[in-house]
Amino acid sequence: MPIARFPFLLCLILAAPVQADIYKYVDENGQVTFTDVYKKGAQRIVLPGAPAPLPPAAKSPRRASYNPSPADFPRIDAGTQKRRDDVRRQVLQDEIAGERRNADEARRQLALGERLQPGERATDASYINRVTRLRASVQRHEQNVASIQRELANLK
Repeated sequence: MPIARFPFLLCLILAAPVQADIYKYVDENGQVTFTDVYKKGAQRIVLPGAPAPLPPAAKSPRRASYNPSPADFPRIDAGTQKRRDDVRRQVLQDEIAGERRNADEARRQLALGERLQPGERATDASYINRVTRLRASVQRHEQNVASIQRELANLK
C-alpha cells in the first residue's frame, strides 16, 4: 500500500510551490479577460486559499561603474599602472601589425583566387565557394584590425 501512495505524494510535493498571479482585464469593448500576464489597467484577483504572493523581485544589480571601491581596496600606484598600460599598448601594436600582415596576405590570396582556373567558369559552385571563403577571410582580418585600433584608442 505505501508504494501506491508514493506517486500521489510526489504530485503533491511538486505542485506545492507552483504559484501565479491572476489578473482580470476589461478591454475597451467590454470583453473580460483573465490572464497570468499583467496588462496596464488590470486588477489582481485574490483567490481564497491561495498561497501568499511572492515578494517583488529585487531591482536589477547596479553596473560596476556605480559601485565605488571600498576605502581599504588595494590601489595601484601610477608608475605601475603606466608600465602595465605600456605593456598592453605594445602587445596591441604587435597584434595589429600581425593582423595587417594577415589582411595583406588574405587580399593577395583573394586576388589569386578570383582568377579563373583553366576550364572553370565564374558560375561554378567551386569558384563561388572559393571566392566567398577568401572574401570572408579578408573581411575577418579587416574587422580584427578595426577592433584592435579601437582598443588602442581606449588606452590612456
